[in-house]
Order: sequence, then C-alpha cells, then structure tokens
Amino acid sequence: MTDGLRGGADISLHLLRDLEALLFAAGRPLDLETLTSAASHAHPVDPVMVATALQSLESRYPEDGASGFELARVAGGWLFRTNAACEPALARLFDTAEELRLSPAAMETLAIVAYLQPVARPQIAEIRGVNSDSALHTLLDRELVREVGRRDGPGAAVLYGTTTRFLVAFDLDSPASLPPLEEFEVGEEQKEELKRRLGLVVSSG
Repeated sequence: MTDGLRGGADISLHLLRDLEALLFAAGRPLDLETLTSAASHAHPVDPVMVATALQSLESRYPEDGASGFELARVAGGWLFRTNAACEPALARLFDTAEELRLSPAAMETLAIVAYLQPVARPQIAEIRGVNSDSALHTLLDRELVREVGRRDGPGAAVLYGTTTRFLVAFDLDSPASLPPLEEFEVGEEQKEELKRRLGLVVSSG
C-alpha cells in the first residue's frame, strides 16, 4: 500500500513537472487534450488528472501573484505568461509596447473583424467608409487576423477572423468573450462612429 501511494505521488510530481515544462516551452495556449497526450509519454494520464494538476499550478502561479510569471486560461487553453506587474522592467529590455501598438485605423479595422467575423474586405471598407487594405495588411502581419474562408457567390471574397494571438493579446478565452464595445480601445469619436455603423449593419441583418 505504501509503495502504491508513493508511486501515485511520484506520478503527480512528474505530471506537475511535465506540465510546467510543456507550458513554458510552448509559448502558446495548450488545451487539455494536447497536454494530456503529451504528458502520457511514460505513464498514461487522463484529463481529470491533468485538470487537477493544472488547478495546482494555477494556485502556485496565480494571476497578479508574487511570481514573475503566471498561469492564465486564454484562447481555450492554458498559457504561462509574464506577470503584468513586471511590464516596466520588461519594457526596458524589450520594446513590447511599441510592438503591440496599433494605429487608430488598424484598431478600428480589428474591432470590425472581431465583432462581425467572418467578414470580407469590402464589408470592412463599407463600414469604415474608407479603403482598409493597409490596416488589414498590418493586422495580418501582426497575426491578429487571418483568412478563415471565402464568401459564397460571385468573386468569392476572402473572409477574415481573429487569431489565437488576438485572443492572447486581449486576454480572451474565445471571441464570445469579447467585452462590450464601450470597453474597446479606440478613440471616443471613432468609437461612437463605429458603434453607429456596426449598429446599422447588425440591424440590417
């Protein structure tokens, strides 16, 4: 009995260790299925064991905790990321703020894609009232939006949607977790105009 208990404890410790390594090395959200499969390399583990271990890691590395990094649930999975409190120190080493900064035009375009996806380029231009090719290219280059298909009918326009990187950047579990438009980071004047235009589109079906 003692050996059995010790064996179970060893597996749990090894599972915690392996999950830490997987999450640290991946650099992207990993879902429960992926973590369970990867952690079953030596001994079979089931999703319940992995979920329990993840809860333990969440307690060990809570968001806004004392550690320099935290375990967060984003984009349908788990991700190790740096503690937001460390941003001033990180900014002196990496110009992260500059890397993630978007122009008002790009933010407005991103809002349209996020809230109306899947959406085609002509619809984006119609809502904004201006050509949005440059803003859309920026978002594609930053991997915040991606092609998700083509519209049926003449021309088969490309449809765009948001990416996992977008979900991670905005700390969302899925597009359904988007905040009310009032909280979106665009200028007040643009926000009101965007709300008006989005309202027209939504109400017209």
